[in-house]
Amino acid sequence: MRDTIVILGAALFMLTGCDVEKPVQTVSIVQNYKNWQWDSVFVAKNKYISLAVVPDAAGRVLEYNLGEVPSLWLNPELFGKSFAPNDEVKQEDWRNFGGYRLVPIPVDDCAINASGEKTNRWPPPVVIGDSPYKVDISTNKDGEQSIDVESGIQELPVPLFDNKTQSFNQPEKIDERLQYKRSLHIEPGSSLVYFKHTLINRGDETVKRGIMTTSQHISRSKPDLEDGENFRAYIPFSEKYKMPDGEQYHINVTPESRWRYVNRNRMLLDKDNPEHVKKYFNHGTNWNGEVAPGIFEIQYDYYLMGGFHIVSSEAWVCYVDKTSNTTFAKILEPYNPNLEYEEGVNLAIYNSGMVTGYLETEVKTPIHTLAPGESFDYKEIHGAAKILSTPVLGVNLAGVITQKLSCKESVIKGQYGVFNEGRATLRLLDTSDTLVKEIVLEDVNPLNAFSFEYLMKNLENVAKAELYIEDIHKELHLLDSCVLVIR
Repeated sequence: MRDTIVILGAALFMLTGCDVEKPVQTVSIVQNYKNWQWDSVFVAKNKYISLAVVPDAAGRVLEYNLGEVPSLWLNPELFGKSFAPNDEVKQEDWRNFGGYRLVPIPVDDCAINASGEKTNRWPPPVVIGDSPYKVDISTNKDGEQSIDVESGIQELPVPLFDNKTQSFNQPEKIDERLQYKRSLHIEPGSSLVYFKHTLINRGDETVKRGIMTTSQHISRSKPDLEDGENFRAYIPFSEKYKMPDGEQYHINVTPESRWRYVNRNRMLLDKDNPEHVKKYFNHGTNWNGEVAPGIFEIQYDYYLMGGFHIVSSEAWVCYVDKTSNTTFAKILEPYNPNLEYEEGVNLAIYNSGMVTGYLETEVKTPIHTLAPGESFDYKEIHGAAKILSTPVLGVNLAGVITQKLSCKESVIKGQYGVFNEGRATLRLLDTSDTLVKEIVLEDVNPLNAFSFEYLMKNLENVAKAELYIEDIHKELHLLDSCVLVIR
């Protein structure tokens, strides 16, 4: 038998959850949650995951855990703090709470310099990024609860501090007024989190804006360990989606910039020392490249500050904590080459070399033209699952693929992490897609990695295999499939 394996693409981008027959309260307001020192934290939980949204921390999601395994880096120095919506801030004033946040894009025209020109500023605009949000709980007709956040009105351009004059350059007029809203919900029996982002033009002029949502992920197992090789990101890419200059990706680190960063922030370096030059005069050794066909891998590097830009061709990105074999994935809206994107990409990975450090997965929406009062929505789904191995080869609404469905010597096998509690079922089909046999494999859930091997017997007319997860609502989710060419 010769098998030709064809793994089907990502699941259709369906962003509506299934009906809950018996509404289950999933959201509560907790005082001083986990001793974070904030008065009110909005917490969503089920038997697999927990999320925490903090109004005073700019409405950020500061927790997304699978069981006891966290995905998000937090800044304990800012626990319990909140900041007024005042955009007169200097570079050292960035109030980075950690967690899951957003930045308006493009980033290079949000501030004003001494010549009155639009420019970038760090820290990002404060009202939409650092200041308290309004947060509420809503319930739909099916009893499903959501956590809804709303920013203040962000005025652009923001002031920029001028080191020469020791004063802030103030814009002569406000060109844009933006407001951000987000709704998220979870479901029983699932690790999936459904996000809807909304950006609204509250000003009087037409604007061209998008948003970048970012997760700052943990990148060391203990504060005193430099084990960044255990914390990785995986991105699918394709030859048909290139950067505007024709390159597959960009790394915005040069040997000179890395050398300067290490010399200033980690240790004194000597360019006459061959060992120093070999280790630090490069663009970073953590951009691991193509580790499987069409899959790029990045690992955290404590001695690096810089980013990586690429088009996610199958509309997902995945962060993995190898110390616990836990993956946290994001399913994005599919990339549309006919739309405008900042730097031409829908995805970036940032390696932060801050004192504690984090690996950041950054999702970029298209840039939208918004007339006064207009808005756009962008949807993401996050999912978490235990896995047995890396690299991650695929992600869809059913789960994570780490070994694709295949058949050799009549044995069908695969290896996965799943997002839903339920039952794994293998369906064998003939050339006309008629069901030949259905095999119930085992019960599955997000807290347990799933692998199987099945020996086919007397099934010479089988042409295709499909692996499904049937969830607690009896809904089927296609996890993987392969086509078998049998002689």
